[in-house]
Amino acid sequence: MEKGERRMPERGRATSKSTPVAVETLAATLAAQRRADDLVGSQAVLPAACDHLAHILRLLQEARGDYTRRLAAVASEASQFAGWLHTATGAHDQAGSLYDQALRLGVQAGDHNLAATALSMRGHLAWTSGDYTEMAELSQAAAEMATAAGTRTVATQQRGRALALLGERQDALRAIGEAEEVLAKGTGRDDPDGLYFYGTELLAMQLGLILAYLARSPAEYLAAAEAIAGGIAAFPPALRDSEWVAWYRVQAAAALGMAGEAEEALTGLRKAFGVLSSTGGTKTIADIARVHRSLARRWPRHPDVASFGEALR
Repeated sequence: MEKGERRMPERGRATSKSTPVAVETLAATLAAQRRADDLVGSQAVLPAACDHLAHILRLLQEARGDYTRRLAAVASEASQFAGWLHTATGAHDQAGSLYDQALRLGVQAGDHNLAATALSMRGHLAWTSGDYTEMAELSQAAAEMATAAGTRTVATQQRGRALALLGERQDALRAIGEAEEVLAKGTGRDDPDGLYFYGTELLAMQLGLILAYLARSPAEYLAAAEAIAGGIAAFPPALRDSEWVAWYRVQAAAALGMAGEAEEALTGLRKAFGVLSSTGGTKTIADIARVHRSLARRWPRHPDVASFGEALR
């Protein structure tokens, strides 16, 4: 071999940068960033997650051989996670591109559940923009693609929420019942690592959302709030006090307000605000302010409502 010549990697073997240990280290770093998101919030984790994704994609361009598919799978999960962080911080256009990338990489990895997760997250993004028909269609496509129980459950319940928002009461309740059945029969072994948080607790919270969307009476709103609160209470503390769970607390508070429970609604808003005061979460703080305004309209002379308004300002 002449001086200055580069030795090309042998066909069928991975480059030194994408050995099994290196790929699993990248996956472990991604898992740690997910846990950091639970503890400190999306805005704080976003820069490091984007840098990590860029590094994985560079390695994937160079990778050859046996570990390319596994590296593509990690890249898909990292793209999905970065998309989630962008969604949580209000950067929806960037989130959409990242979810599309996650879908392509999931297909490249030959992993139906990663591809289905990317479709589900595209459906979640449609929900944030108010396109509930697209939310339902993408969620159904994800449920049909998924082979793992948790992945299919996520998509199925999300379709149920879309149907509830579209006013399809019976179909929405049927979807959440199907989601409960799928989750109960599954093992979770085949689900992507990013679904570490998903179980009966979160499904109960999502049932609460559906009940809140469909509620027409104080008793129905109270049942919705209780379903959400019950799911939150069943979480371990690290998840219970996360930024994204704070959003569910706000939805429970909104339902309690509609049920006529001013004090309980304020308790939920205070708890959510306490979490977000340390993590940021400006989108959810805006939701808190919206729910507070509805309480203030209903109870304009309630002293605790007024004092919480001062705290928000």
